[in-house]
Amino acid sequence: MLEWIKVIGPLILSWPIVVLVLSLVFRRHLVTLLGRFAGAAGSKAELGPLKLEFGQIVADSKEAVGNVNKLTELMAQSRLLELEITAENFSAVFTVEQRNRMQQHIEHLRDLTGVGS
Repeated sequence: MLEWIKVIGPLILSWPIVVLVLSLVFRRHLVTLLGRFAGAAGSKAELGPLKLEFGQIVADSKEAVGNVNKLTELMAQSRLLELEITAENFSAVFTVEQRNRMQQHIEHLRDLTGVGS
């Protein structure tokens, strides 16, 4: 029994295990702290050669997400226009099923983009 403790004891008390247990115990507090830290304008952290500015990272991330949303909306509007032109000028070329599917896509894109007919 004593030998088992000698083998397992150092593993249980190793620093990665201690850090893991402490992070689980203080999880809510750490999340709150990181949220406050990330939201502050001048938040900086240094860990050896690694330097992070959380306020800037959050601002850059919000800007990037906004740009992606604008791009996605523009692409949806462009696709809607393509489908409307295709339906208006070339609908005779398509089967009834294909025309119905195209019309469903047009209606769905109109709903998503808020663009009327």
